[in-house]
Amino acid sequence: MKKHYRVFIGPTEIAGYYRNLCEGFKQLGVPCDFITYKTHIFGYGGETKNPTFLRLANWFNRVLSILNRSFIAKVLFALPVELLRAAWAIWAIFQYDVFIFGFGRSLLPYNVDLPILRKLKKTVISNLAHGSEARPPYICGANQTEDGKFLDMPQLRAKTKYIKETVKRHAINSTLLIGAPFSTSQFASSRFINSLALGIPIKLNTVTKNEYSDLNPITGKHKSRPIRILHSPSNPEAKGTPVIVKSIDNLRQRGYSIDFILIQGRPFKEVLDEIQHCDFVVDQVYSDTPMAGFATEAAWFGKPAVVGGYGLDRLKKYVPAGMWPPSKTCHPDQIEQAIEELIVDADERERLGREAQAFVQTKWNAIEV
Repeated sequence: MKKHYRVFIGPTEIAGYYRNLCEGFKQLGVPCDFITYKTHIFGYGGETKNPTFLRLANWFNRVLSILNRSFIAKVLFALPVELLRAAWAIWAIFQYDVFIFGFGRSLLPYNVDLPILRKLKKTVISNLAHGSEARPPYICGANQTEDGKFLDMPQLRAKTKYIKETVKRHAINSTLLIGAPFSTSQFASSRFINSLALGIPIKLNTVTKNEYSDLNPITGKHKSRPIRILHSPSNPEAKGTPVIVKSIDNLRQRGYSIDFILIQGRPFKEVLDEIQHCDFVVDQVYSDTPMAGFATEAAWFGKPAVVGGYGLDRLKKYVPAGMWPPSKTCHPDQIEQAIEELIVDADERERLGREAQAFVQTKWNAIEV
């Protein structure tokens, strides 16, 4: 008789990755719970349970967020949050057989639960492939401030030490470690599974239709109208948003008719709606993967993505045949040129969009991953 392992996914969400992973397990008939410690600001949803202890912890968290964070407030409200989460975590350790963690997190602060899970012979799968949880801080754009300043040297040293220790803890205590060649390997102390060989799980309960096609349904020719370009950065400084905005301004000054949509901090559903009403998206300038979360969502709807990054051409040699995602990749210095090429070549936009859609729906769908 086939044994069904009880799978836990959480306690954090990254760009809808884990809700979709849980959906894939459910479709395969594998008992799985996706539980987060707090609701994601962008509202990805998909949690299968909301345990009482975690609901209470979130209540204390909400109260703390509206109070002056004085020492007394932290003692009265922050401490119960950690105690309630810890109590639930102890229960979960004995409830589940397999634990899938992401972004360097686990059930307890500083991953103190990882050695316990290893001693109890639990299966632990840690995904350190999302980026800044494992990437060296001194090459991570997420460490920029809004005015373009970077962390000072003492801050960089402290953060580097913390990330190195996090990667090491997961490498030592995990049954399987998933990483990314360009953002995990620098501090990795052991071999890891290449995330690009697995892909990003995607399952959107939305009709995959192109609501902004520029083809005239009667003549079959491309209509004359402004090109609608979407950019939706989770971290504008890290994604190179100022560079993208400047590139769009330059192209407008050169005579291109562009309807540029920039949305930040909006719910997931709004982003999906905007994707369906654009011609293509500009994901980011400084990516270490050819298709991250936003570009994957765009691909689901048949919309191509412009993705800038250093060394993406060299990254290909670390990706299995047939698993390289179809995006318009370029060097960061060539982001304006790449955007221009997709503006002027409607046939290329259509072709790349079709290829990207076929790729994510066949190779990166939730069941496959």
